Amino acid sequence: GGGFGGGGGGGDFTLVLQQLIKPGSLVKQGDTVAEFDRQYMLLRLEDYKSTMETAKAQLAQQRANLDLARYVHNQNVEKAKAALDKAKLDMKTLPVLSAIDQERVKLALEEAEAQYKQQVAEGKFIDEQEKAQLRYAELEFKALEIEYRRAQSNADRMLAKAAISGMTVMQNIFRGGEMAQIQQGDQIYPGQFYMQVVDPNSMIINATVN
Repeated sequence: GGGFGGGGGGGDFTLVLQQLIKPGSLVKQGDTVAEFDRQYMLLRLEDYKSTMETAKAQLAQQRANLDLARYVHNQNVEKAKAALDKAKLDMKTLPVLSAIDQERVKLALEEAEAQYKQQVAEGKFIDEQEKAQLRYAELEFKALEIEYRRAQSNADRMLAKAAISGMTVMQNIFRGGEMAQIQQGDQIYPGQFYMQVVDPNSMIINATVN
């Protein structure tokens, strides 16, 4: 049959049987047959859930901020390109300009070219920086998801479900100076068997006979 033993132990598990099915009950595979006190684990699960929701909102906000920064930079590149195109057109007017105005037009072209090159170069750096920041935020969120699933798994372990269909058989525990069947409210130690689900259609009985 399917045997049940106490779980991990330590701060995460109090191992007190909060709910316990009656001995001799017929159960189906997957039925809940015992529940340990899991208030601590459920509180931790709620904390992780709240933290994940906050982190998810922050991640979405960061993506929006990065998209905005990329949009603003692209606009700056377009402005720099327009200024450069205008400076090139102004160069065609050199023959009709005075010497001073010619120098001003040439200087404006040099400044426009330098500004445009700077914007293009900064664009590559901004893209890499944005990708790195977003990747870091995504990894942090993924780590939170892993911790949330771990907390969910620990909470689920506090619910014992029947591995097979059959009859519940309680083990004995030393209580009040004598051996008695395990019952609701008992403290179970890590690794201690407290119940089995057996198939009554096929059984092996160990007994001492005269």
